[in-house]
Amino acid sequence: MAEDLPGALSGPSKRPGCTVVVAMDGSLHSQHAFEWYVENMYKKGDKVVLVHCPEYKTLINSPYLTTDPSKASELANEEERKIKEMFADWKDQIKKAGIDGCVVRTSGEPGRAIIKIARGEGADFIVMGSRGLGTLRKTFMGSVSDYIVHHAHIPVTVVRNRDDDNQ
Repeated sequence: MAEDLPGALSGPSKRPGCTVVVAMDGSLHSQHAFEWYVENMYKKGDKVVLVHCPEYKTLINSPYLTTDPSKASELANEEERKIKEMFADWKDQIKKAGIDGCVVRTSGEPGRAIIKIARGEGADFIVMGSRGLGTLRKTFMGSVSDYIVHHAHIPVTVVRNRDDDNQ
């Protein structure tokens, strides 16, 4: 029995503080994953690292990228403004929840980058949302959650979408 072992935990509520990486991409799905972690897994003493890997979607998908350098610069500045707003919001959420944590920005392929941050932070587990992409879309586009589940060195919790987010 676990109680008989010195230093043994007697259940999930007795676990020591952990370092938790929460992957944040600005979507409702990642926001739900963070909220789910706070409501269902957070324990006093945990350190939370919200990780964001910008993908600059509006810039990459823009026809101006090759035709109008000033417009490309304007789009890049707009992306940066949005990222700064998200970071400020996430920092505020951590503070309001009374959690020890920080927000980290990384670059590269999101799945690899998130795992690299988790290793560097000595994370105990990763929490992330799921966009619920179908098999066909995953095949063509890839899936960050799928990549992390298959390559992470620590447990990963993929928080499914709320029913109202799927409509």
